[in-house]
Amino acid sequence: MSFFKIPCKIPLQLLLIASIVFLFTSCRTKATILAWDHAKNKNEFPEASLNLPSTGVCFSGGGTRAMNCAIGQMKGLWELGLWEDIGYVSAVSGGSWASTIFTYYNAGAANDKELLGTIIPPNELTLAKLNEMEDGFMGQAMTRNLEKDLFERLGLDLISFGALQKMDFIWIDGIGHTYLKQFGLYDPEDPKYFTLDETTRYDILQRNKKLKKEDFIMVHNQEGDIKRPFLVVNSSLLAPSKDLPLRNPENLSVFNYTPLYIGSNNPVSITDRNLVSGKLVTFNVGGGFIEPFGFGGKLLKSQRHKILGNTPTPLRVKLDKKRFEIVDATGTSSAAFGAIVSSNTLAQLPSKILPDFSLNNLIPEENYWPIKENGSIDKEEKYRFTDGGNLENYGLITLLQREVKKIVVFINTNSPLLIDCVVDGNNPPTGNEIDSDLFPLFGYPLGNQIHNQVFSKDSYLEVYKGLSEAKRNNKTVMTKTHLETVRNDRWGIPKGHKVEILWVYNERVLEWENQLPQPVQEQIKLGARGDFPDFPLYKLIFENGFSNGISFTPQQVNLLYQLSAWNVYTNKEVFNFLRN
Repeated sequence: MSFFKIPCKIPLQLLLIASIVFLFTSCRTKATILAWDHAKNKNEFPEASLNLPSTGVCFSGGGTRAMNCAIGQMKGLWELGLWEDIGYVSAVSGGSWASTIFTYYNAGAANDKELLGTIIPPNELTLAKLNEMEDGFMGQAMTRNLEKDLFERLGLDLISFGALQKMDFIWIDGIGHTYLKQFGLYDPEDPKYFTLDETTRYDILQRNKKLKKEDFIMVHNQEGDIKRPFLVVNSSLLAPSKDLPLRNPENLSVFNYTPLYIGSNNPVSITDRNLVSGKLVTFNVGGGFIEPFGFGGKLLKSQRHKILGNTPTPLRVKLDKKRFEIVDATGTSSAAFGAIVSSNTLAQLPSKILPDFSLNNLIPEENYWPIKENGSIDKEEKYRFTDGGNLENYGLITLLQREVKKIVVFINTNSPLLIDCVVDGNNPPTGNEIDSDLFPLFGYPLGNQIHNQVFSKDSYLEVYKGLSEAKRNNKTVMTKTHLETVRNDRWGIPKGHKVEILWVYNERVLEWENQLPQPVQEQIKLGARGDFPDFPLYKLIFENGFSNGISFTPQQVNLLYQLSAWNVYTNKEVFNFLRN
């Protein structure tokens, strides 16, 4: 009898599996989304119709330190009344945490005044006041322990074999729970798409009757609050998951998440070698944009013949079962481990022992179909995405692609600025004397940043000398420059675009420190033995020991927040160049 039963079990099992797969895929919602070919000039980007001011602010990456600085800088701009004059915010990693909350929050703070905190003159910043935090203040988020949440999620994934916590969502869900949940931007039980405003939401709903108003969050728009600039969250597009690990992490591509679209503007074809198999692999990255709610969806076969243009082209897709949310964008933007894991042979060892637990699986993954140079749609694959700072930590390239004319770049680094260094052909800049993400923009490559030159080498000296002089004079470490771009075909940046940039560097400012109450100054001088060990250059991790991960104390948050705000609001004449 067993001879006849055994063959019958196999097809029945296969039939059951096939039936489940069919039901699962066929029940996914079909939708009409909009897509665009890559923009060949600033007027072809989808947001061109918004007539944004040609001004922008970059909030750099740098974990909780960068988030901390950005909140203070946002408050300083608020104090100067400049937000109405700013067209873009371009943010990376920790800067994107702050910018995402600022742009989309719908809970946790009653208004912007609560969200951005209260300025206190430096002479009134007592240790007691520094220990206080007002309700709704975004700075509270940085006192929470992200690492504890991540370890709990990793354990949940391991014991449930991914059933209760998907491995590539561990980082994203940790960011959501730790930083975004309080502000209404993360709820695993009620996931939301995101879009620009009521007009764009209405247009989406008209095309897609199965979707509802409550399926979307929109950019914060409350009477009496700041008018939000157009936010671009930056990450790096890595490679198809099946091709990892790769030899060359410099194959990363700038990837944008905005309220109107998601994608990477410039199409690039990559040829690389797999580190394990040794095989050459070729794949495309970048090239055009699609609406955020459609990202991760599966393109219907009937749509593959379409050629995209710079006017929106409707495409039919099956939406992904997991909605792509704003937490996915800002979480991916800060997944700094991605480039290291994806190009490190040792990191692949777990996959040889336990294939389901490869460290590659921790890197955020989405279904993605690049758009080729001619506007045709490439095959869809699972791609991995990583921290924008693995490629360009400021978000400046994104604004130069759009030919923005006036930009503030907040370099929220923990690298001290060494003054009076010699910089010439025999002495190129190094990460020991200045933030290592700055000089690759001027043609001094480093690490992954081998395609990032957008200004001449001669211009670097002007920036460095300006910052150096400001620090020498105990002032806010900043300098304003008039620069002209060099041609960069990799990122589609034209030669000769003239741009005015104010570079603002996170550093000690003795003019401000000397106004603090004496007990606070003494704690700063104590260094590692005091309450503010590395102020203001807080470490990326373990500022307060291993168990506290990347979290800060309320005193540390408030002190860096107040300095960052002061650097802006006391320099009105300098920042006024943003006004239209």
